[in-house]
Amino acid sequence: MAESLLLAWASPASQESLAEFDTWYDEVHIPELRAAIPSISRVQRFQLVDPANGPTGRYLAVYEMDDADVAAAAAALGGGVKSGRIRMTAAMDTAITPPVTQWYQAHQA
Repeated sequence: MAESLLLAWASPASQESLAEFDTWYDEVHIPELRAAIPSISRVQRFQLVDPANGPTGRYLAVYEMDDADVAAAAAALGGGVKSGRIRMTAAMDTAITPPVTQWYQAHQA
């Protein structure tokens, strides 16, 4: 069972860049995050769906981690971005619907 989660929402820059966005996410971004944060055990991507209109252009990536040390994972992510080991893409929308990340830790009741 996951000890913590990273939830990351993102959108392609345009409908024309969707294929490039998907390829970058699956073949570049996810492997780079897994290399930077070794405790990532599972990744799933989802597309937002409006029940009345079908799929939208917003995506969610759920990164499950076997470690509860969210601060260390966040530091590793920041370090990877700063050093260039985690690369971004122009195919991602950073202006109209910019990426959003949230960290969660398993609740111990």
